Amino acid sequence: MNEQVIDQESMSDETPVVVMEKPVGEQLRLAREARGLQIGDISQTLKLGPRQVEALEGGDWSVLPGHTFIRGFVRNYARLMQLDPTPMMAQLDRILEKPVSNLGMQNTGPAPMPDSGGSGASRRDRQFVLLGVGLVVLAALAYTLMPADLSALRTTVQSLLDSFARKEVAEQAAVPAAPSSQPAQANEPVFPPGTTQQQVMYPQVLAPAETPAAQAPQGAASPESVQAPAAANAAPQLRFLFDKESWIEVRDRDNKVVFSQRIAAGAEQVVSGQGPLSLTVGYAPGVRLFWRGQPVDLVPHTKGDVARLVLE
Repeated sequence: MNEQVIDQESMSDETPVVVMEKPVGEQLRLAREARGLQIGDISQTLKLGPRQVEALEGGDWSVLPGHTFIRGFVRNYARLMQLDPTPMMAQLDRILEKPVSNLGMQNTGPAPMPDSGGSGASRRDRQFVLLGVGLVVLAALAYTLMPADLSALRTTVQSLLDSFARKEVAEQAAVPAAPSSQPAQANEPVFPPGTTQQQVMYPQVLAPAETPAAQAPQGAASPESVQAPAAANAAPQLRFLFDKESWIEVRDRDNKVVFSQRIAAGAEQVVSGQGPLSLTVGYAPGVRLFWRGQPVDLVPHTKGDVARLVLE
């Protein structure tokens, strides 16, 4: 009896104690929760996506890029949580690596044997033969019929074109030529406008006597004297030289705007109108004014930078 008890005690001492280690993902999750961190904190620190962190903690290795990346993610995660990554790497090696015995296994099942019967092969051969014969027949028909059809089509088209051409020629021949509105006068001399045949043949005899300018009537005004007032009225009365950018506005005696515009520096502007003319110069220090060729001083008419004056 005592021997049995001793044997049982020795057997109980020799029985190995199996220690269940926690999965890698659970270890990482427990460490994170113990420090009060969220998944977003881990993903931001490790530069990973929240789904990748969840896959690491859940042990869902299939959604992660590969074994090398998984080992790197777990090692960085463990170091961040101040855990020893060595046992985790060993556990990952057992989980991720495939057994060597499965690497060389191939499907050694019996290969399908070809059909020993000749019925299927003969049927396929017969179909290929019939298909070839049909193609040959179609090629022969095309070779035989196409030239005749093309020639008939060509003849029909040519006949239509010839009929259209004959119809067009007949229509053109039926239209009479339009008579000229001004028939040419054969052998008729052409003279300059306002002249006769005698004036062309004897220009010295029939030329009208020219009246000298000195014998003109005293009451008649010369063309030069008539055009002088008009030219004087048409001549520009105002001339602006712009040393700086400015704007001007000119109104006539009816208070209508004759000219109003902004002018750039270095430009020149001439304005005419029926006086008296009212002027407004936006930036008077940068503008020089000439009235009928005479310079006008804008300083007495300037208030601030704007000059206002009336010229008669």
